[in-house]
Amino acid sequence: MPAAAALALGEEVKKHATQLDGVFLNAGIALFAPFEAASPQSFEDMFNINVRGLFFQLQSVLPLLANPSSVVITSSIAASTAQPGASAYSATKAAVTSLGRTLAVELASKGIRVNVLSPGPIDTTIFDKIGFPAEQIAGFKQAMSSKSLVGRLGTSEEVAQSARFLLSSASSNVTGTELIVDGGVRLT
Repeated sequence: MPAAAALALGEEVKKHATQLDGVFLNAGIALFAPFEAASPQSFEDMFNINVRGLFFQLQSVLPLLANPSSVVITSSIAASTAQPGASAYSATKAAVTSLGRTLAVELASKGIRVNVLSPGPIDTTIFDKIGFPAEQIAGFKQAMSSKSLVGRLGTSEEVAQSARFLLSSASSNVTGTELIVDGGVRLT
């Protein structure tokens, strides 16, 4: 994402609000390939959207954030797990997780809490967009469900409820942390 596009978010929000009590930044892309087949373009695309876009979008809305307020940024369990074909994607999510912890420290004096939400395998439409054959996607979903302590993939509603908690005053003493929403997936 070009920095100018990311920075435009704040100006767009100002058309509708003068102050924000919370921000949930949840954009990202995943392009999977074996390490030796990863292209500079896919690497750049993922870092531009997953890290750079998030960084500058938050920077653009910072003047609108109230004291107190809350920021939730989406990472992934990929930041701390190792899966074949996910090296560049996992690196972007590790950067996001680190950014969240650092921004919690940096923005605390402004009354802004920053937390990271890290979903595991969630059953969303992203599977339709990654370009894998249907049988490969079905196999992935089955494999992840079998590794989950709850025996299934998570839902976007469950992730939304977790984000809602982190944005609410119910989590007023929670900052600089990572909430993992993965159904207890155990990856080897």
